[in-house]
Amino acid sequence: MSTTRRPATNRRGRWRLAATAAVLVSLVVSACSTGSGTASAPVPEEDRPGGTLNIGLAAEPNGVDAAVVNQVWRTVARALTDSLVFFNPETKEIEPWLATEWTVKDARVYTFTLRDDVTFHDGTALTSEVVKQNFESLDRPGIHSSAKTIVEGIKEIRTPSEHVVEVEFAKPNAAFLVSLSRAHAGIVSAKTAALPVEERQKFLDGSGPFYLEEYTPNQRIVLKKRADYDWAPQYFERTGPAYLDEVVYKIIPEDSVRNGAVIGGEELQFIYWVNAKYVDQLEAAGLTITETTNPATGTEWPVNTSSKVLKDVRVRQALQHGIDREEFTKLVSGGYDQAATGPLSTANPFYSDQSEYLTYDPELSKQLLDEAGWSETGSDGIRVNAAGDRLSFRFPRDGAAEQVVQAQWKELGIELVLDPPLDAEANEKLLSGEYDIAYWYHSTPDPDVLRANYGVETGSNRSFIADDDETGRRLDDLLQEQNTVIEPEARQKIVDEAAQLLVEDAYVLPIVNDTDIWAFQPTVHDIQPVGLDQYLYNAWLSEK
Repeated sequence: MSTTRRPATNRRGRWRLAATAAVLVSLVVSACSTGSGTASAPVPEEDRPGGTLNIGLAAEPNGVDAAVVNQVWRTVARALTDSLVFFNPETKEIEPWLATEWTVKDARVYTFTLRDDVTFHDGTALTSEVVKQNFESLDRPGIHSSAKTIVEGIKEIRTPSEHVVEVEFAKPNAAFLVSLSRAHAGIVSAKTAALPVEERQKFLDGSGPFYLEEYTPNQRIVLKKRADYDWAPQYFERTGPAYLDEVVYKIIPEDSVRNGAVIGGEELQFIYWVNAKYVDQLEAAGLTITETTNPATGTEWPVNTSSKVLKDVRVRQALQHGIDREEFTKLVSGGYDQAATGPLSTANPFYSDQSEYLTYDPELSKQLLDEAGWSETGSDGIRVNAAGDRLSFRFPRDGAAEQVVQAQWKELGIELVLDPPLDAEANEKLLSGEYDIAYWYHSTPDPDVLRANYGVETGSNRSFIADDDETGRRLDDLLQEQNTVIEPEARQKIVDEAAQLLVEDAYVLPIVNDTDIWAFQPTVHDIQPVGLDQYLYNAWLSEK
């Protein structure tokens, strides 16, 4: 779900994401057709090509390949690679891209027919053998968990002809097509697929509308247009190369410098992940503000149930009811995010409302903690048990958002120690179990993100569910089962039950449905979000 606001003469009140879908679509279409709040004559397609779009990033992405590093799936990697299939954000349907058609047997055997006219930037052709090599390259150490999960469980990959590839899973995998639409599984050349993981961080050769010209860590990433590109999804309603000649991502960590650059419009014309506190300033300067809701999970905090204290469901439930999510959204995002009402985002096609288990009820939290044996309070205001142990938990981040929850829990006698690891160690540390509570979110618009995050038999088991946890094992059964069911209504029932267990027994603490805020000059047109992915294929620049 996305909304767009073009600059207007008078400051308008912030409009909420709860607007009806029809109104949102109308606003997006009208806003994207012009560079200002007033009507103007449409620019002919032949007058759109050319120009350099400069995009500001707040941090070094640590690479360019979404299969290896996080976050570049929505930016650089999406412009460099195409996927076998395309997820239509309006219809929620899977449509052709590099694959022209496919068949699915029992959610277990997927057969794809490939386009026969696709090439990579190095000039080599897309073939079934290249796709096979791509999938095999994702199943090795060093590949990011979001990519590795996509190919988990593959039994065999067959290539019966040059442009037909068949993927057989040991067990049904209903989420496979949606997962393939993401940049994590963007198809790369045989040369790229064969590279050691550490080299894939620095280089990527895809079949996308742009190719990698330069990657200078901590400075910039330069993409150039492929003049021979001619296989965009039908969703974009045209063929041929991208309009932009060049895209330059510039790493500018300081908010004030980055904001000033995009307001000036020369050094930057577009910035991502705008802090809500700057929106008024940017909008007053004449920039366009776009809001896009994560279609997967939102921000969530997995709870480490292997922890001696957090094995007790009463303690976990006390944490759940001790979070004032409405206050959190106001303080952290100025109300742009939505308070979570379940483990899936409201924009997920299989959203499940579990808000009754997410009420803010500090008195209930206190009662649960008392019942769990944490009824005494030490001189520092933190609860202790009969053995004198303090009710204290470690968390791997230390920012304004985490400090809000830290303050809310302190009122209940709970200490939250904010102890972030080094950035390079973060992903490994989050999966190690050394933290009592962690953070995560997913961005694939399918309920299987819950299995990917919390599944035990297959999945990341981010809640560290033990074999003797009967409720946890029932949860895992449901998470595995939903990925075997193709029929939407039957799958929704399973997802609903799993979502309830996740939240009611507090294996995860859903916090907010994230809203990505983009800000850009009115001269920038038609940057299209698909979920949180940014598509630059139709983007173009007009004169001031």
